[in-house]
Amino acid sequence: MNRDGVPIARVAGIRISADWSVLLIGALLAWGVAGGAVPLEVPGTPLWLAWIVGVIAAALLIVSLVAHELGHALLARRRGIAVEGIKLWLFGGVAQMSGDLMTGRTEMLVAAIGPAITFVLAGAFFGSSWLLVQIGAPPLVIVVAEWLAAVNLALLLFNLIPAFPLDGGRILRGFLWTRTKNRMAATVAAARAGRFFAMIVIGLGVLDLFFLSPVGGLWLVLIGWFLASAARGEATGEQARHALEGVLVGDVMSKNPVIVPSWITVELLVEQYVMGHDFTSFPTHSIDGRIDGLVTMRGIKQVPLQQRGNRRAIDIAIPADHVPIARQDEPVTDLLKRIGTASDGRAMVYDGGTLVGIVSPSDIARLFQSGPGRVSARVAA
Repeated sequence: MNRDGVPIARVAGIRISADWSVLLIGALLAWGVAGGAVPLEVPGTPLWLAWIVGVIAAALLIVSLVAHELGHALLARRRGIAVEGIKLWLFGGVAQMSGDLMTGRTEMLVAAIGPAITFVLAGAFFGSSWLLVQIGAPPLVIVVAEWLAAVNLALLLFNLIPAFPLDGGRILRGFLWTRTKNRMAATVAAARAGRFFAMIVIGLGVLDLFFLSPVGGLWLVLIGWFLASAARGEATGEQARHALEGVLVGDVMSKNPVIVPSWITVELLVEQYVMGHDFTSFPTHSIDGRIDGLVTMRGIKQVPLQQRGNRRAIDIAIPADHVPIARQDEPVTDLLKRIGTASDGRAMVYDGGTLVGIVSPSDIARLFQSGPGRVSARVAA
């Protein structure tokens, strides 16, 4: 499967894709309606019909999640932040932004728009359920509207908890950032709140696991684990961003990259170039000498051994126009805002019209291998 997910639709120019885990969450939601809400509210409903209602309800909830994320994405784009797309996965959805939030106020606005849309949806479904009752609509239709209203309300309340990386936590970080003018301190405080809340969720999940519902308890433990990991990752990422302030692309890049012909086979690429160099990225050039792509070790590993003699380097290369271009005198923090998943986290560095270096995740990681003082020492040098 494509690492960017299976494309579903494009709304207002924003790509919407889904991870395979959406099938799992969709099935669980449909089961919850078919095996829970329908038998409780409309006893005697045939199982096949209950499952049809469940699938419809699950699909409408996923549409609600997309609307929530679209709110984030559209407002972010309006505020000058580059948006790569929206990806649905096991824990809901995420608006993938390749740019950085410029101010605390922008963070608060972008974070708040999603819950605002969910609030409107919850109100609309509650209103629809009341209207459906008044006109005597079929009970199963009313059940769907009531279930969607209740779940959207629950998601709204959960999302507004001031714990990073939930929307409430991002609103908290934006508020602290605006008040203190210190993004790093605001991030650390919001991440600490996120980890505290995650521990509470995990604790409740353990209790639920042993005393009430094993399935529900396991689900809470997974959510808590995800929140704790995400909060820790956000804090670590912010500390890295802060440490990289003042570091230039030229200080980080791997210089003098090995450029390979785009028409050679993957087998020859491995034997003649990969085996003899420490690089993890190899730019490719066409017959006229133009850089037309970038091969990464990840791309090479995805080619089965028996196919490497038939596939060309250009066949597995990331197209050159998908790889960000940087200058040696550009701050690394500015470049990181433009690097996304489409280029495997890499950028090509040019001096005039000449390719002089590659920036990869391993280049950034090397700065921190000798401890936090390494970045400062390198800048001073």
